[in-house]
Amino acid sequence: MSQASALARLDELLAPFTPDKPGLAALVSVGGEVVFERYLGGADLEHGAPVTAATRFHVASVSKQFTAFAVLLEAEAGRIDLEADIHAYLPELADYGARVTVSHLVHHTGGLRDQWELMMLSGTPMDGLIRQSAIIEIAARQRGLNFPPGTDFRYSNTGYALLAEIVARTSGKPFWRYLDEAVFAPLGMTQTLVYGDATRLLPDRAMSYRLTPRGEVRLARLNYANYGATSLNTTPRDLAKWTRELLHPRLFPAALIQRMTTPGALSDGAPLNYGFGIMRDVLGGRAALTHGGGDAGYRAACNSFPADDATVVVLSNGAADVGAIADALADAFLSGGAPPAAEPTTPDAATLQRLAGYYVSGWGPGMTLTAEDGKLTAHVPGGPIEAKFLPDGSFYLFSPAYRLTRQPDGTLTETQGVGGRNLLHHPATRVQPSPEELAALAGTYRSDEIDSTYTLTATDKGLRLSCLRFPPIDLAPAGQDAFDGPNLRLTMRRAPTGFMVSTGRLKGLAFEKVGWPTSASFSKSRPSVGCA
Repeated sequence: MSQASALARLDELLAPFTPDKPGLAALVSVGGEVVFERYLGGADLEHGAPVTAATRFHVASVSKQFTAFAVLLEAEAGRIDLEADIHAYLPELADYGARVTVSHLVHHTGGLRDQWELMMLSGTPMDGLIRQSAIIEIAARQRGLNFPPGTDFRYSNTGYALLAEIVARTSGKPFWRYLDEAVFAPLGMTQTLVYGDATRLLPDRAMSYRLTPRGEVRLARLNYANYGATSLNTTPRDLAKWTRELLHPRLFPAALIQRMTTPGALSDGAPLNYGFGIMRDVLGGRAALTHGGGDAGYRAACNSFPADDATVVVLSNGAADVGAIADALADAFLSGGAPPAAEPTTPDAATLQRLAGYYVSGWGPGMTLTAEDGKLTAHVPGGPIEAKFLPDGSFYLFSPAYRLTRQPDGTLTETQGVGGRNLLHHPATRVQPSPEELAALAGTYRSDEIDSTYTLTATDKGLRLSCLRFPPIDLAPAGQDAFDGPNLRLTMRRAPTGFMVSTGRLKGLAFEKVGWPTSASFSKSRPSVGCA
């Protein structure tokens, strides 16, 4: 893309950020000098406060790299052993029946169930006050893992909350103070802080919003009092100071920064593209150190390009597509880049029919693909999505970084953008239980791991899952003994009587039927790792 075309595209993307709409902060730095800076829209629409260079944005998972760096600093000081079992620092955690190390948490290879999905399953309101202590407590209740540590990659916010807790315990300082003193102050990041106290006043805060399909602005409340995985508040100028240090170490040892920006690997040596809260990726044809983030209405993109000695930061408080804006900024102000993306192709009807069907991955509900009117449509949470095909025959739903390719046996291999691992979607057949079989599954079930009780009732289409803490969820019959909901899969167990729940970042959460006899060994022993 030519610079003129990129600038025109950029103008088009920035035009909607008017003073009466949620805001945007964007910055491009090359060689340590700011070459582009723009502050648009409102930081606090109720009080008419615009976004300025001083506006602090919650940057969600961009926080993780600072948590990981704190761990490295503590390791450098000899207070943390990256290869030590995390129970050495957090003895209150349950025995997983497997050794999870600090390094596993840093690289998302420990198999820990994700804190947000655990909380949603427990009925915790995501717009309510969520304290760090509650996250540590629910993590301590878990008796199983998603997979044996070191054998797979699955993004886990829980791991990073635990890392922050480890740093606080080994340093003897509150986590926010540790980062203030060890990282932010030395780098001159005067507008940056870890917001772990939801009662604290925060000057120049960007509030959180969303836009309805009709363009109406609504609050998207965020009331976090937790940290490690999230809750860094900062500005583009401050983030540019941090990324400058990553590209050209000045205050911290070069070897430490080198380790910080080196991806991890699985136990068998299989490489990842993620490590220490940073992903090594290729964005628009340029090698990058990158991480994004999103909570409520906040969105963040923080991309550094070593070959260009450049950084692009885009922050939003209105759920903007910061990735697209960051890409346009890189095309407009950096060298090289990828040629224009190939136009989506349209496969023939026979190809579409071969792809149609029901697929399961082991993570959450299955995926149904239908072929009709020359289109392949995926029926997934959030509504039907039309697949976009690439010239090599692969296709994607949300992003080309997550493309699916059909194998000769009918399996779909999905490339995972974050982590770099492949996920297999296997063809499956739905099984329709009889009314009598559905009725036999009705009852009350409980999980001590999330301190929650669910009720299952039979319907004319499947099962309905109810809980006092959230609206009922209709479950459709899926595979043998399996039922799919909008964001979860429920798999019945026969002995002991109960079921397992899996979601996109959680497997094997066990519920037992209330009032049925259970074996003492089950109640006292730990579940097998990776059960589904």
